[in-house]
Amino acid sequence: MSNLVIGLSLTGILLGWVLIRYFSASKQQDQMVAEQRIKDAKYQRVLESAKAAEREEKIFKAQTGHVASQLSLAKEYELTNIQKAIEWYAQAAEQDNDLAQNALARLCRLNQDDPDGAAKSKYWELVVRAKSKQPEALFELGRYQVRGFGCGVDIEAGIENITAAAEKDHIAAQQFLGDWYVAEMNPKKVPFMAFCWRLRSAINEDAAGCIKTAFCYQTGLGVEKDRICAIYWLERAAELGSSEAQYLAGKMHLGHGATDSAIAYTWFSIANASGHKQAKIERDEVVQYISIESILNVQNVANSIFKLLKKQPIPAHKVIELLDRVYGRDGYRPPEEMLEAASVGQLDEGLYLQLLEESNVEEAFDSSLTYEVSAEADKPSDEITNVAAPDDAQTDEQQNTNNETAAKEYQQQNWATSWDNFSVEMDKS
Repeated sequence: MSNLVIGLSLTGILLGWVLIRYFSASKQQDQMVAEQRIKDAKYQRVLESAKAAEREEKIFKAQTGHVASQLSLAKEYELTNIQKAIEWYAQAAEQDNDLAQNALARLCRLNQDDPDGAAKSKYWELVVRAKSKQPEALFELGRYQVRGFGCGVDIEAGIENITAAAEKDHIAAQQFLGDWYVAEMNPKKVPFMAFCWRLRSAINEDAAGCIKTAFCYQTGLGVEKDRICAIYWLERAAELGSSEAQYLAGKMHLGHGATDSAIAYTWFSIANASGHKQAKIERDEVVQYISIESILNVQNVANSIFKLLKKQPIPAHKVIELLDRVYGRDGYRPPEEMLEAASVGQLDEGLYLQLLEESNVEEAFDSSLTYEVSAEADKPSDEITNVAAPDDAQTDEQQNTNNETAAKEYQQQNWATSWDNFSVEMDKS
């Protein structure tokens, strides 16, 4: 019995010790877990604090112009806040970063909160393309900058880019500068520069450039008025197939005698055949100043020239030389030195006046009409309709009256209205 009691006592003692050890170990384990949690929480707070400090440092660096930080922040925001991403990319793009500029070209149009998003994307696309010095991209980028389309207005940078395109013989850029230097919105107008750029586009055989160059000579824009030079550039544009130039060339010959009336009739006929609506009216008006004996020859000349013009392109001055030969005109040509200087952007006012003085150009059209019709002339074709001659020949008194009337009408005419399509205006998008 005593042994059984002793055994049970020992077993109870052992079991109690085990329970005590278990609860003690469990409590110790719980303390360790609690301590670890505290340590983890402290570590997390330290880590978050470090991350916050790092981000603050990144934001600070980005705000002070650090491109890598700007790109990093922009990338973070792309999926969560596109507006913020665009703002950071824009700061990097302003520092000429290629990645940022390409990102803006991609993202701006996706920003639904920005009504100008598409324009901004197009602007940044042009910025990227213009880096390769493509004339078309330089010109379009310059126009965007001048107008503030998709970007802030930056006239100086815009004109710089347009000029770079024009120096590469981009016709539209040359025409833009020809208008810009006399535009109302330009605070620093330089009419001679407007003339130079128009002349340069004319040298590149642009019909509109030729007409605008003629306009400079007709109105004295940047250069002294010169009817002969105006006629020359109009006829060059007419050779290039411009019906407007053909019509205006006819207008320039009105009121200056029988020879000019014949030339005016020729150009009006060609312009009419080319589709100019007003030319037929002018042609039928000027025919009364041409003698019955001469009209058929004049029509033959018009017919020959019209056939030449249908075979575009034709050699420069081919039509002008034909008119010079048939009507006995002193053939004006611009000094080669002036054209060469203008074509490379080296023509200034001093050089222009010097070359003009050396050439000693004078207006010298013969007052009498000669009829040495070119061998190429043949019978009038269907393209140019013959104009019926008056039933009776006019008396000298009637002829003088008609000439006086024509001269008076010409002087009273608002010449500028003939240039509606080529007036100085900003290019519209």
